[in-house]
Amino acid sequence: MLGWLPTYSVDTPDNVLQEALQRDGVLHIKNVIPREIVLETRRQYFEYVKSTGVLKEGTDPTDGIFCGGDPLDFAGPGVASQVGKNMENCEYLKLSVQAGMESFINEFARNPYIAKVVSRLKPEWNDVILFKRQLLRSNIPHVSSATKVHMDQTFLRAAPPTSLTAWVPIGDIGPLSGGLLYLESSVPIGLEIEDEFTKMNKDLSEAERMSAFNVNMLERGFLTPNVVKFAQEEGKGRRWLASNYEAGDVVFHHPCMIHCSANNTDPQDRIRLATDLRFADPTQEYDYRWANKYCELRVSLNGCGFVRFS
Repeated sequence: MLGWLPTYSVDTPDNVLQEALQRDGVLHIKNVIPREIVLETRRQYFEYVKSTGVLKEGTDPTDGIFCGGDPLDFAGPGVASQVGKNMENCEYLKLSVQAGMESFINEFARNPYIAKVVSRLKPEWNDVILFKRQLLRSNIPHVSSATKVHMDQTFLRAAPPTSLTAWVPIGDIGPLSGGLLYLESSVPIGLEIEDEFTKMNKDLSEAERMSAFNVNMLERGFLTPNVVKFAQEEGKGRRWLASNYEAGDVVFHHPCMIHCSANNTDPQDRIRLATDLRFADPTQEYDYRWANKYCELRVSLNGCGFVRFS
């Protein structure tokens, strides 16, 4: 069953926003970033990768209209390793990863508008840091590229679940365009699931205990490939919540908030572009593995790995 994610104005009083995040585990705030800044970032990204042929000829890069070619040729970070693509055999992946290292993306991620809201949501934090590790995620329309059901804490378990994620759509992402879906009021379920994994992992090495890909986890750290069944059974009938995400919006969520994405079925063939930013209080314990940038890379030794950039 589907429902709508509540939305809040950026001018909503701090205490209301804090209570909503605490209660619901997720907070969709409208107009956090000036729309023109988001659209300019989108334009720069597609200008950066357009040499791959990803865009429909004669269209505005800001629109990000897909060319209609073989989707496997345009697999981006988070998707490429699932379809056997790497930076040697996929030029689009290579340029997308490189774009994430460029100043226009770094400046976008570090814009003061998001950081200001984080400070408002977390007044108890002594300071705020942004993890360097992030991905630009691009979803080609009309192919199966949805992110399966998961929670961020699975990938951040070297520390308690005290970080905060900001999911930032880089362009308009309507209900048909592959936006995130949140399982309503699911933080308690996520905490319980992670506690169970902690018990299952107790006899593993320290590195394996922290890994989202250890022997006790499902493929790629996901919780299930079956969205409907998970909501009915583990979610006890909870709804998946969707929203109409617009350029300038930011969605903040708890690391144990369970979510996934829909497939991109955009009627205008627009490529869905977004990024995930994660924040923490540096005076408290946090997952140090996220302190460095990284790119996803398919390797022959064990099938999948990460190269980290300082």
